[in-house]
Amino acid sequence: MLISARGIRLNVIDRGDGNPIVFLHGVGCNAHYWGPQLEALAGEHRVVAVDTRGFGMSDRTYGDMELQDYADDILIVLTKIGIEKAVFVGLSMGGILALTIAASAPERVAGLVLSGATAIADEAMRTAMAGAQQGVSMIGMGAVSRMQTTGVYSAEATQAGHAYVRDAQEAFGSTDDRCFLIACAALEKLDLTAALPTITAPTLVLWGEEDGIASRENSERIARSIPGAELGIMAGAAHIANLDQSEAFTGHIRDLVQKAKW
Repeated sequence: MLISARGIRLNVIDRGDGNPIVFLHGVGCNAHYWGPQLEALAGEHRVVAVDTRGFGMSDRTYGDMELQDYADDILIVLTKIGIEKAVFVGLSMGGILALTIAASAPERVAGLVLSGATAIADEAMRTAMAGAQQGVSMIGMGAVSRMQTTGVYSAEATQAGHAYVRDAQEAFGSTDDRCFLIACAALEKLDLTAALPTITAPTLVLWGEEDGIASRENSERIARSIPGAELGIMAGAAHIANLDQSEAFTGHIRDLVQKAKW
């Protein structure tokens, strides 16, 4: 369904009943990347996945955006569908948006699961963003998607030709180039390091040991900086850890939900 937020419509998947879990995808991705988790958890919880502005089936807009703008969109949508507090599960940019929400609206956060995320655009991240932007500007999202497999999906998944790799590549390749570049520009300004020690929600930080996009160091930094946060290293998973190891990832969510502060 489409929910209006500040003049644009965001696509929202909303299933099940109970304490809500909100899923936030990475840059160039969409809500359907969370399919295995939505399917597994909808019988236990209310599960909500949102297409961030400019991605998936949400409206495209082309003005400058800040990370807080994306986060505010999500909070408006959640208020409109009657969710005041949730566990937020975020992958990559989605994890960054979950951190942004935890820093700016802590009363809305019962818990956090952050996968392949970072709290600061360090030199390595800025270099990666610059390379992605250059590639998209020169050859387009489709070509970049076909070229970018190592470190995004596990070696086993790529070699075996798992269907989710093809589906995820097609979804990434269909992303609007300008919306991707706008999000990358917002990510280049990321610095939430000062906010991390103020986060009180139970937090689990996950990192896939084959992740070639987000560094283990950045995941460890988040886990050290948020009081009481735990770090989980996922074998056989790369950046899209929730698809590479879907059952294990879902198990981690279940564990965190048990510790959530409702």
